[in-house]
Amino acid sequence: MWVTRPLKFSYTNAMCRAIKSTLLGKSTFEQLLTATTAGDILVAIKNTPYGKFIKSALEKSMSKGLDAYFQYLYEKVTDKLSKKEKEAFFLFFMGRKELREKKKKLKNRKDARKLFSKLDKEYVESLKKAINNLDREDRKDLKIIAGSYFDLINIITAVRLKFIYKFDENSIPDFIIPFGNEINDKNIKKLLELDKLSNITYLFPKIFKNPIKDFTDLRKELYRYHINTINKVWFGYPFKLSIPFALLRLKEIEIKNLKACIEGIYFGLPEKEIKRMLVGV
Repeated sequence: MWVTRPLKFSYTNAMCRAIKSTLLGKSTFEQLLTATTAGDILVAIKNTPYGKFIKSALEKSMSKGLDAYFQYLYEKVTDKLSKKEKEAFFLFFMGRKELREKKKKLKNRKDARKLFSKLDKEYVESLKKAINNLDREDRKDLKIIAGSYFDLINIITAVRLKFIYKFDENSIPDFIIPFGNEINDKNIKKLLELDKLSNITYLFPKIFKNPIKDFTDLRKELYRYHINTINKVWFGYPFKLSIPFALLRLKEIEIKNLKACIEGIYFGLPEKEIKRMLVGV
């Protein structure tokens, strides 16, 4: 196995490491934040790897272009993978999008909450099964990356429902996805018992390294934890399935930031407000 593994992943890993070097730096986002017209936004993005996928300065066109780039990258990165490996990648990256679309269609149903919970559990079971079919080291790395993502999603969901939307605390666990590195039924229950958001740092010391004053702080800390978890796979033995997986997730976050800039500028939000939406820059 150890003889064939380097040969199998050498091309994919070399490509992924080269693409990682093109991740956008602070200067690109500074240029975007100072944009005042659609043309300014287009100029800033045209000089990035996303440029050839952007057809016009219209907000929808830019968003579609960013999605088209990710689809192109996903196909390129997964091209040499085996059927089992592709299944795990597909479920995490494309399956999440399919799940969101299903939920959108069901959101007005009276039993939407039960259906959402059922869909989440089915999705997670499929993802776990696909990851468990991988080689031991790959399985370990992908579970850690995916787990940190679901930690992020679950904490944001619980905090929003409790502190912002004032949901009944007994109903919130129905919205929690049963997957994560740090999240479990016990500490979600403790989270829902908090009277101050700032106390969340004591509940999850491995996640929150800085004080939390508001939801923006919480979100930035969660993404810091998630991105740090992703970046850990870039060190050590070089031939790892987690490298293309990590690259795609980092690109997803980068696209999320680009869309936040584009939407913020189109809607005329102050630069300070747009900066608050950015994570990991």
